[in-house]
Amino acid sequence: MNDKRSLILIILLLVSLLFSLAACQNEEAQPTAESVATAETSLLEEANTRSIDTGFGTVTADGEVQPLRSANLSFQLGGNVAEILVESGAGVAEGDPLVRLDSTIPENALKQAQAGKAAAEAALQAAESELAVAQSGIARAEAAKKQATAQLELLKAGATQEEIAAAQQALAAAEAGIVTAAGNRDAAVRVSDASVQAAQANVATAQAQVDQLQQAYDDIIDACFKLPDGSEVCPLYGPVEENTRAQLAAAKANLTAAQTAEAEARAGVTPAEAYQAGTGITLAQAQRDQAQAQLDLILAGPRDEQIQQAEVGVDQADVGIQQALVQVTIAEAAVEQARAALVQAEGNVEEAQKALDRMTLIAPFDGRVGDINVEVGELVGPGVPVIQFGDFSGWQVETTDLTELDIVALKLGLPVEVRVDALPGEVLKGTVTDIASVSRLNIGDVTYPVTVSLEETGLPLRWGMTVEVDIDTEA
Repeated sequence: MNDKRSLILIILLLVSLLFSLAACQNEEAQPTAESVATAETSLLEEANTRSIDTGFGTVTADGEVQPLRSANLSFQLGGNVAEILVESGAGVAEGDPLVRLDSTIPENALKQAQAGKAAAEAALQAAESELAVAQSGIARAEAAKKQATAQLELLKAGATQEEIAAAQQALAAAEAGIVTAAGNRDAAVRVSDASVQAAQANVATAQAQVDQLQQAYDDIIDACFKLPDGSEVCPLYGPVEENTRAQLAAAKANLTAAQTAEAEARAGVTPAEAYQAGTGITLAQAQRDQAQAQLDLILAGPRDEQIQQAEVGVDQADVGIQQALVQVTIAEAAVEQARAALVQAEGNVEEAQKALDRMTLIAPFDGRVGDINVEVGELVGPGVPVIQFGDFSGWQVETTDLTELDIVALKLGLPVEVRVDALPGEVLKGTVTDIASVSRLNIGDVTYPVTVSLEETGLPLRWGMTVEVDIDTEA
């Protein structure tokens, strides 16, 4: 388009020059009107012919060479740069670590979360042991009711040789129940092992909290510095130091309490636990005594008060079953609560691990490191570009000045010729692969970036090289 306008201007200038020359020549050298018109027509035809030959229907634009993919990598969290693991220009694979931030705080948080998970696992184990004990209580209570019912029926029916033998067997079974209850007591006492584990987990949690707060308080103290006049300035003293010191004191007190609880757990079964464990034996002994009394009653013959006593025994057995069911319900609720706490603790560990992982910047795809914008020890904010990264396995061009007047003539797949300013005489081939749907302002003009994929070339292209792009809109 610009070439055609230039040719028209040249033609007009030539025509003006001809008229000027004609005015200066004598009559015999003056051109006729027909000759002037013929010359003008010839020049216009030549201009049209040259416009077609020089690429009429071709859109020309400026652009920049870019890698196939690129990214300005940044951290989601801020912190001090602890380690730079690559050099500018190095090739890396997807997932390779590039830069690490100081991860002391997230590492402590992960340790605390892991200690919390261990405590939750120990609590769940203890709750499941309590549930097993409660479930065995139902079986014992139901057995007691069956025995009480059988004794009542025996009394009402009167003594027979078979009944006497059954009463004797019941007595033997009750005596065996004492042995069973003793075994159950030993199993219940072993629950204390889980209590020790839970206490140990609590100590680990408390210790992690103390370590984290101690580190924070030490950082406050280390922030003090001296002025040239010798005076010392502590910028974090005041509410920050007082609050951290109070939290540290509370954490140490909590650690002491957890350690005391661990010592008590290691000391053995508490009186309450011993009482609970001995209840089964007491009940079994009572059942044995009841079986003996029933046998004596059968041998002595039934009496009204004996029948009434047996009926009371059945009622008590019903109460025992109901109490056992309540204990199972309570134990089941405790197990569900412990499981929920464990799920929460596992989630805390996962989140803490993710936070720790975010302290390491990794390569999002296979590529090469461009500029590294940080140094070791530098404080980096979240979202601040740290590394310029690109995939240099191929090249593409993005235009910078195609206006809305030119973009309507373009479509995907059009052939493109690219001339690199830094490589005179070289012409690269390419294809339009993307046309922006949204405009951007460039020096006051409304422009639409167009992406051109270049065919493979051995030329020494570099990121950011300026180019001129010719897009054939009539192809």
